[in-house]
Parts: sequence; C-alpha cells; structure tokens
Amino acid sequence: MPDHDLKTPAAPARPGLRPALGLVWGLGSLLSAPSALAQTAANTPTTPSTTQNSAATVTTSTTSINGGEKIEVKAHKPASAVLGDAKPIMQIQADEIRSYGVDTAADLLTAIAPETRSGRGATGNTPVVLLNGKRISGMQEVNDLPFEAIARVEIFTEEEALRYGYPADERVVNIITVKNFRAVRMRAYGSTSTDGGGDDGVLGASFTKLSGERRINLSARYEAQARLLDSDRGITPPSASSLYSNAGNVTSTDGGSLDPALDALAGQSVTSAGVPSLASGQIPTLQDFTTYANAPHVSSDASDYSLQPRTHELNLNGVYADQIFKDVSASFNASYTHSNSESLQGPARGILTLPSGSLYSPFSQDTLLYRDYTNVSALQQRSHTDSVHAGVNFNGDVGNWKWNSTGSFDRSTTATNSQTGLDLSAAQTALTEGLVGFDPFSEVDRSWLNSRLVNQGHTTGTTGKISGLVSGSLFSLPAGDVSTSIAPTGTLTEQNATSISQGKLQRTHISRDVGTLQINGDIPIANARKHVLSFLGKLDANVNGAVSQVSHFGTLGTIGGGVTWEPVPWIQFPFSVTDRTEAPSATSLVAPQIETPNVTTYDYVTGRSVQVTTISGGNRNLRAADRHEISIGTILSPTFLEGARLHVNYVRDRNHNPVMSLPTATAAIEEAFPDRYQRNSDGILDVVDIRPVNALMEKRNEWNATFSFSRPLGKKPEGKGGKHGAGGRYYIVLTQVWRLKDTVQLRSGLAPIDLLNGGTIGGTGGQPRHEVELQGGVFKNGLGFRLVTKWQSATSTLASTHANSLFFSDLATVDMTAFADLGEIPRWQNRNWAKNFRVMVSVSNLFNSRIRARNGSGITPAGYEPAFLDPLGRTISFSIRKSV
Repeated sequence: MPDHDLKTPAAPARPGLRPALGLVWGLGSLLSAPSALAQTAANTPTTPSTTQNSAATVTTSTTSINGGEKIEVKAHKPASAVLGDAKPIMQIQADEIRSYGVDTAADLLTAIAPETRSGRGATGNTPVVLLNGKRISGMQEVNDLPFEAIARVEIFTEEEALRYGYPADERVVNIITVKNFRAVRMRAYGSTSTDGGGDDGVLGASFTKLSGERRINLSARYEAQARLLDSDRGITPPSASSLYSNAGNVTSTDGGSLDPALDALAGQSVTSAGVPSLASGQIPTLQDFTTYANAPHVSSDASDYSLQPRTHELNLNGVYADQIFKDVSASFNASYTHSNSESLQGPARGILTLPSGSLYSPFSQDTLLYRDYTNVSALQQRSHTDSVHAGVNFNGDVGNWKWNSTGSFDRSTTATNSQTGLDLSAAQTALTEGLVGFDPFSEVDRSWLNSRLVNQGHTTGTTGKISGLVSGSLFSLPAGDVSTSIAPTGTLTEQNATSISQGKLQRTHISRDVGTLQINGDIPIANARKHVLSFLGKLDANVNGAVSQVSHFGTLGTIGGGVTWEPVPWIQFPFSVTDRTEAPSATSLVAPQIETPNVTTYDYVTGRSVQVTTISGGNRNLRAADRHEISIGTILSPTFLEGARLHVNYVRDRNHNPVMSLPTATAAIEEAFPDRYQRNSDGILDVVDIRPVNALMEKRNEWNATFSFSRPLGKKPEGKGGKHGAGGRYYIVLTQVWRLKDTVQLRSGLAPIDLLNGGTIGGTGGQPRHEVELQGGVFKNGLGFRLVTKWQSATSTLASTHANSLFFSDLATVDMTAFADLGEIPRWQNRNWAKNFRVMVSVSNLFNSRIRARNGSGITPAGYEPAFLDPLGRTISFSIRKSV
C-alpha cells in the first residue's frame, strides 16, 4: 500500500558515495567559482541556508525611527520552486491530477499536452521538464513516476526555460513530488476498435520509493499491437504504377509500340496490354491481346497491405537518486528499449523480359511482363530498434548560488529490411532458355519465387552530452537582484548509416561536435513593493544569448531579450524577441536510404491516386536555418475568480532555409524540386524522393490561448499528507490555436505556398486555421470522469484544375474516460483487496468521426478513404491497476 507523508525529513547523505564522487564536487565548485567571485565583488553578504535543500532565503530589514531597533523578516523559498520569481500560467494539484485518470507522469504530460504546447520554434516542441525545480538528465527519470507520487504540477512560460539553459521555444513543466511514498504498481491494459481489429495490449510493473531526497524507481513495460489490414476496413488500394496486376500486363522495353501488327489489329498504337485469360500452356496470339489493348489489368489485394503495423516493444527503466553531500544531490538513470515493427507493403511482384523468340510471345520484339504473384506471401517491411540510455545528474548549492551538472549517453541501433519485389533471375533464365512447362502467363510454381529483392538499411547513432548550469544573483538594484544563468553544453554525436539498394552498397558517416555557451540575465526595473517606479507595478527585463560551435557548420549564434510587465499582481504581459541559427539534425543529414514500395499517394498533377516507391533517408547538402521570432502574451489570474487562469500568446515566426520533407506531388512542389519525382513513360508518378530539403522561407503568425479553471468539491479533510480522495475536485481547460499566416516559399522566384488557403506540403491538405480543445473532469468519492473534445477546421489543396483539387472536412472528436478507485468508494473503504485498486474504461473518438476527403468532382480518391486516414476510429479500452 502506498504511503504519503509530507512531513518526514529527508534521509541523511550516504557517506559511502563520497569518495567516488569527489570529482563531481570539484566540477560543481569550478562552475560556481565565477558566480562566487561576482558575488564577492558586489559585496553582497552570503548567508548559508539552514533549510533542507538549501532553499533560498529572502531577507527584509526595517529600522525604527530612532535607529535603535532592527527587525528582520526572513521568508524561505520552497526547495521545489523554480529559479527566479516567475508565476506559473497553470497549476495542477494532486486531486486534479487524480481526476485525469492517468497512470504515470508520462501519461499526465500527454494529457496536458495542449496546455504545454509552445507556438515558438518548430511547432510541436515538447516542454522542458523539471523535477522539484531541478533539471533532469532525461525524460526517463520521470516518465514512470506513479501519479500518486506527484504533489502538483506547475506550467511556466518559455522565458523560464532560459533560466535553466534551454532555448526560449519550450514551455516549462515542474513536477513536484511528495516527500515520502512507497508502492509496487501493476497494470494491465487492453484496447480494440469497434470497427474490428487493431488490438493493443500493455503489461507493466514498477517499484517506487521516495524518502526525502532519496528516490528509487524501477519499471518494466511490454506492449503489443496487432496488425490491421486494408481488407479489415474494406479499402481497395490503387494499382502500383498502373502496370502490376494479378493477371499481368505487357509493355515494350522502350515505352513505344508493342508490335506494328498488333497496332493494325487494334486500329491504334498499342503501348501496353493486359494478358488474356488462357488455359495453362495455351500459346497466345496477337488477336488474344486486342481485347486488352491499351487497357491493362488493374487489381489490388487489400489483404496484402497494412493500415497499422504489428509492433512489439519492451522497456526497462531504473532510477536512483539520493543526497550525497550536505548540499549536493545526485541521480542515476539507465534504460533499455527494444521494439519490432512489421508491415505488409503489397503483393509480391516482379518483371520478366519476354523474348521475341519465346514460345509464349506473339510479339516481334522483346516485351516486359509486369505481374503480381499472389500465391506467395506479400512484401514485408521489418524494423528492429534497440536503444540504451544512461544519465547522471548532480545538483548543489554554494551559498545563494545553485549549480547543476548532467551527463547522458544514448545509443540506438535500427535495422530495416524492406522487400521491394521478387528476384526472378532463375525464372528469367527458364523463360529465356525455353524451359518446357514454364508458362509465364499462368500460375508460376512457388519454387521460382523464393528469392526476394531486399533494400536494407542499418543506422547506429551514439550521442554523449555533458552540460552545466550556474545560476544566482550578481548584484542588487533598487528594484531587486540582477540574476544570471550560465549554461555550458558539450555534445558529441556519431551517426553511421549503411544501405543496400538494388545491390548497391552505400555508407555514410557523420561525427558532429557541438559546444554551446548560453548566458541569461534577468534585470528588475520597477517594483511597487519596494517603492521603485511604483506606477509601473513590477517590470523585469531579460537578455539572453548563446553561441554554438557546430562541426561542419561553423559558429552559430542566438540572441534574444524581452520584458515582463506586471501592472497589478494578477496581470502579466510577457514580450520577447529571439534570433537564432539552427543546424539540421545529424539524422537528417546521414539517415540511410530506404526504398518503400506500394505507398499510396495522390498525384495533384494528374488528379489520381497511385502507388509509388518512396525513397527516405538523409541529405548531406542541408544548410542551417535562420529563425526570427517575436512573442507577445497576456497572463490573467483574476482574484475575483479563484482557480481561474487565462494565457493568451501571439507569435510571429520567420524562418530562412527551413528543413522539410516533400511527400506530396503538386505542380508547385514538382516545379521547385523536379528531381524528386519520377514518372513512367505514361506520365504516371512512379518514384517520390521524400528526403529532407531546404526551402527558401517560411512565415508563420498565430495566436494561442489557454483558459483553465479548477475548484475543489467540498472541504479537504485533514489527514496524512492530504489524502488524494479528500473532498474531490472538478476542472475545465480550454485551449485554442488560431493561425493567421502560414506560408512556405520553396525557391527564389516561385510564389509562396499558402498553407491556410489551398496550399500543402503534406499529404492531408494544408494547416487547419483553427484548432480547439476542451477538457473537463471531476473526481469524488473514488469515482472519476473525464471528457476531452477536439475540433479542427477544414482544409483544402488546390490543384491546377478544380476537379483535381482535394477538400478535407473539419474534424470533431470526443474522448471519454470513467474510472473507479475501489478503495475510496464508501462501501469498500475497509476492504483490503480494494485499496489502491483502480478500474478504468475509456472510449476514444466516441462518435467514430473521421476526416472526409473529396476531389472537385465529389469523389474520394484511393488513399483518402476515412478509414485510411484514421484506421482505428472509435476504440474502447479497459485497464486495471493495483498498487501495494
């Protein structure tokens, strides 16, 4: 049974660890030395804190009129508080966390993702996560923390990230744990779709113990996901290149006429023809081919395509943290992940050359025979990934200065085998030599189809990172202390990629060294509480800069600044400007070249869906991107509406040389990158190269808003640590994103692509102009309910003609979760079996809503069926969770 006690003091330091970590203490002293010198130079007195974790001390002095009496008032900042005095834009208390129905901290971060989304930088940035106000070595440190171990969560603006040595394009989430907790947790989860198939199952177990600064967390998790086929949803994929079929099609070797005599019989020039239906061993004539002249067979086997791959994943994770010296704490983390993925990529296929002198050829020249061979298993793509992570993290205090040092090592190996077709060399020899009984037009014996063409890719990535942080006050101004954060970081990345495509071996390697020094300064200008420019309320300025030395790219820089104005305690107006240069990731440069056949793609040029072979991988010619951002916000915490917060933010982003992939074949994109799209002799799209490229310019303006409201239900009774079930709580969170501008200019001289008005660089239309999410939940007496509704506006992609354009509907979804903590239901409170036992039922996409796509003629092209865009639709999940 878990136990909580917020009043138990931290465990004493472990003396046995001190000799092994003396070097780390030296590093911390070295990092803090400049800060200490600056503090001495400013003649600022340093008073060692006597509180646990060296909490910051704020001293206010007053002197009586006669000067004979001095009164000092000291207030201790909580040890789990973030650096600086920023106010959170949202707080989530323990009882509200319980009403989310989540299992771990990772689940909670997913649930609150709309509130932690930043409109700055590359969209979709994940937040910076702190644990008890301190940096962590990686997400593995917090992912598996049970929700019962979390006392509260605070969300801060991007400016707080600067104080911790991170760029100002990520919001900050501070997870604050209870002081004492112990539990062994077991969980089983299963889900299925109401349309059938797509089953998913998870088994997990963990041990967690918190005791002051000591933290132990061991966890294991296994997940298996079933394969879902096109045939399970009644989807018929388009024929690959319009030539492969079960019966077979023939074309000339040069794309011209098959045979002048066939042209005369058909009364037209015949460049392709379907194979006639004949008895096995029957010799075809030219007359037999006239029925299918220029009318090749089309066939698709929906059971040979995966909508959702079959996957297996095993994750092992361990964390140990403790206080190793009086003012130094440390954490160690190691994790391992193994995952497999397997998908079907269409029927096994191949091309045979039919010699003009063959018994089975009525043609006067050699021809090509395209066939699918359905009597053997479909083409498969398999991927195996093994990842290891090790992290170490140290936090300490020197006087009023704080320091942090982290180190991490990550190594990931991925092997991908993609079957692209059949190796028909043996069959070709039999056909060329006229082997008796080998009929290329009838069912070919499986013994001729055993060998396959395989595109292999192997990537090994290794990253080592060491970073430090020193933060504290430099000197005092009338309005407050001028503080700084200095964060040096060193990263070494090795990427090795090997690919074998069409028998050709390619090797790529990159070794990247990145050294970064980031400096942040916070300068108080006005402070009404200290009677400094009181008419302004509270006004703070921020300046920050970073310089990075990146191998192969040279010196890259970042400079930024801003102000936060608080005219009254319940209103804040943050403003910031940032200019930075960003190098592309090592993976974008050297990922192995992988060919994936039979990928459904809509060709906006011809207005039809086709199956193409995609080429993915890296591009060593990528250039660094230059980004300029302006952000203006408003944060309201009205005193007349307790528990309510509103955060509104406007972002203007200009990005030169952005890196992006181009999977969609529109006329504008093909004009800008003609070498990325290959068409056959009939003008049908055949190969699409989706490796990343640099565009010329991206411009984006948006504003986003978050409104949160949370209130307790009834009074919270006194008790051990403020037990979660006490009183209950309800909450509402409303988030919205409104995109005002989103354009991409691919090349100089070309018109920008307006992603909000018919332009696209993706597969499902442009960007939704408006997105809204509304969450609500309630928890009381052991019963909880959570509702999440999402809506996004319609999009479109305009082609050269209205008929070839695609129009995508808006989308509204509703997710519902109901759960019961059996041990907190009044009738079962005294039952041992019910204690810490949770049963949960969830329904995702309650109304089975999907995006509807139509072209200008009102037809849904292949590859855009609702079930293709969202294979699962409505899913129902059930889980049980027990802690002891």
